[in-house]
Amino acid sequence: MYALLLALVILLSNLTLAYIPDLTLIIQTDKENYSRGETVKIFGQVLFGGQPVNKSLVGIQVNNPYGKAIMYRTYFIYELELPSVIEGDLNGDGYVDIFDAVIIAVAFGSEYGDLNYNLIADINKDGIVDIYDMVVVAIHFGEGTSPHTWRIEIIDTFIADYYGRPVNQVKRGSQYFIWVRFKNNDQSNYINANITYTICDSEGNPLYSDRVTQSVPPGGPHEFVSAFIVPDDAALGTAKIYANAYTNLPQDKGYPHCPEKSSSFEITSSTESQGISSLTTQQNVSGYYIAFRLKADMQTGTYTAYATAFYHSGLIILLSYNSTSFTVS
Repeated sequence: MYALLLALVILLSNLTLAYIPDLTLIIQTDKENYSRGETVKIFGQVLFGGQPVNKSLVGIQVNNPYGKAIMYRTYFIYELELPSVIEGDLNGDGYVDIFDAVIIAVAFGSEYGDLNYNLIADINKDGIVDIYDMVVVAIHFGEGTSPHTWRIEIIDTFIADYYGRPVNQVKRGSQYFIWVRFKNNDQSNYINANITYTICDSEGNPLYSDRVTQSVPPGGPHEFVSAFIVPDDAALGTAKIYANAYTNLPQDKGYPHCPEKSSSFEITSSTESQGISSLTTQQNVSGYYIAFRLKADMQTGTYTAYATAFYHSGLIILLSYNSTSFTVS
């Protein structure tokens, strides 16, 4: 019996670190060659024993011809489209519970601009966290499905001014700051993580990507803050931030720690009326799919898209890795 248990421990340990041949990750583009101004579509599936799997995380990184990442994304493949976002689920884990109530309690009584003001706690977006926001959580308390606990979890992401105040409108050519908040759900161990974000404008043009590597202490929230200057040629309209966490970068065969979080903001020619941005969560899809546009000034040459898949099969973690390339002329 001892030998059997030892063999099982060794097997689980190896599978946690190994890329399993039976888990196949397909990645492809709709074309091999693109011109500037065209849209690149990247899509695929995760297969186990030749059959599509669900509840799998797929991390995607796209590098330009010089090896610089222009995009990081994570998709959570699910067998059915998840229900719409539950009102009162402030941390986006699909379940309204005490953790959502605590978010409001910490910010209770604060107004927009106060140090303890929390955009997420202000459910009705009236600029103050009050009893009306708390009632929403109370009404929906217990709704949803108790979530899977991710070791590293992205809490939220938003764009803010110099003082860390969230804004929903930004001006071309001006500097702002991207905030990514995350936590370590392991109560006793530090966990290595690559925290990334990508900004795309309203036309799907990747504007900027950045990352930080950290040994994340237990608990949280922890924060990654990065300066961002809005390009003068960024398309006007609704832009999006996509925040992700990986064990290592997909190009280095790192896999996602958790699903991504995203938020929106408006790029305008002026900032006459700044307000509060609203947080959104990525919808789950069958398979995975991303699309982005090649700006007129994108570098020509060969681009590489890297993908890694993370899949739980019982107690065993299965990993898979693949890549593909396309040219821009």
